[in-house]
Amino acid sequence: MSRDASGDLRLPHVDNLQPDVGTFMIARLFAEVYRDVLEEPLPESLAAILRRLEIQEAERADRGSDLHVVMVVEGDPEVRDLAVALLEETDLDVVEIASAEDALAYLQEHGEDVAMIFADIRLAGKMDGMHLAKAACTLWPTVRIVLTSGSAGNRPEELPDGVTFMTKPWRGLDVLVEAEKAVRQPQLPVT
Repeated sequence: MSRDASGDLRLPHVDNLQPDVGTFMIARLFAEVYRDVLEEPLPESLAAILRRLEIQEAERADRGSDLHVVMVVEGDPEVRDLAVALLEETDLDVVEIASAEDALAYLQEHGEDVAMIFADIRLAGKMDGMHLAKAACTLWPTVRIVLTSGSAGNRPEELPDGVTFMTKPWRGLDVLVEAEKAVRQPQLPVT
């Protein structure tokens, strides 16, 4: 450890941290528990990590809407256009995608920007919406995921934790509520 010109503790591995919202929330919770349970001040090394996360979270918040993307993953162009038109009325930037494979490729490049995935269960390609949801829950646990299907009988028996299901035709208000949750209340990582 060393100190920078202003006297702040400098931890090289901490300076390169790229936290997501979940990491920041976990770090704050850890610091609060440490203070409350142990009734001691946070050790300087942990305090430095928390300060760095707070700075990066503030920088992230300052960047604004580029951090809030909703992916509409739907094979039917008419249904996709409807969902896109609806979600364009929110604070989210909308990305249209036709397959789960393309959605995963987008997530690999821009996963830290995605707030919500709105996907049909039945998609063309080797992967369906359920496979996409399982992968996204594992690799991007703070993304809110909504799966849709054409009838109540198509509801999967076992949805991944934290995934919401909507029967088609979905109500626009229900979709907007989920989008609002994605912006205001990021999905907590499932443990």
